[in-house]
Amino acid sequence: MKDITYILPTRIDSDDRLRNTITSVTYLLKNFPEAKILVKEVDKQSIFEQNVLPTINTLVEVKNLTHIFEKSTDAFFHKTRILNDLILEADTEVVASHDVDVVYPLENHQSAYYSIINGVSDIVYPYGCGVYQFKVNSFGVVFENFLKSGFNFNVIQPYSKCDQSTINWSQFYNRKKVIEGYMWNENFLNSNVADREFYYRFNRLGYSVNRYDGVIWHFEHDKVNSQNLEYEKMKENNDLWQWIRTQDSNNLHRYYKNQEYLKLRQTDACFQ
Repeated sequence: MKDITYILPTRIDSDDRLRNTITSVTYLLKNFPEAKILVKEVDKQSIFEQNVLPTINTLVEVKNLTHIFEKSTDAFFHKTRILNDLILEADTEVVASHDVDVVYPLENHQSAYYSIINGVSDIVYPYGCGVYQFKVNSFGVVFENFLKSGFNFNVIQPYSKCDQSTINWSQFYNRKKVIEGYMWNENFLNSNVADREFYYRFNRLGYSVNRYDGVIWHFEHDKVNSQNLEYEKMKENNDLWQWIRTQDSNNLHRYYKNQEYLKLRQTDACFQ
């Protein structure tokens, strides 16, 4: 797996998120040494550089890790915009968006990657839809043991509870195809609604969207206060989503070709 870039947007706003970021980035670097890892952190100051990178350096080789820091005093973390920044920054055939709060088995990654490389899929969700999530509570208790074990999932299993999974956390995509299909809609400020729209749109536009029915571990964390959108913004997001889900492919193409965030990026592939 060398023609792939993992992209991880982050704001390290709690001790939970700090541990989770160390775990997910180290897991990727250790198990996929030929892959590129792009982390973009948007915050007032870089917690990644101060508190994450020094620990990762003691655990694994970091030559393929690139950390991008964007200084911002904005309380809101605009995930869809940051994902698009990273998609355009990547230069590999396969790009995988990866939540810093999850890890999943090697075979999930490999199946998703080769499905795209072999031309079977344009987008792959590398975990099952249903009761495929292991929700890990009190990860701080076993964090160090999990790292020392070389990521033996048996270490965290006693702290895990089965729960549902759908379309959040991680997606693998053919970079050219995801740009052609207008990337993430930056008008969506709520990431849960953005996930639904992304899945709907690429299916509606006729792309090959598949999934691998494997498990995924999600490390629970403090909720981010800055993600609590005001009522009017939430209503706008929901209204836009309800409108998009009623549109045919021709109307979707017309809508996206007029979006300012795409025009400003000058990504010619978006307007083919």
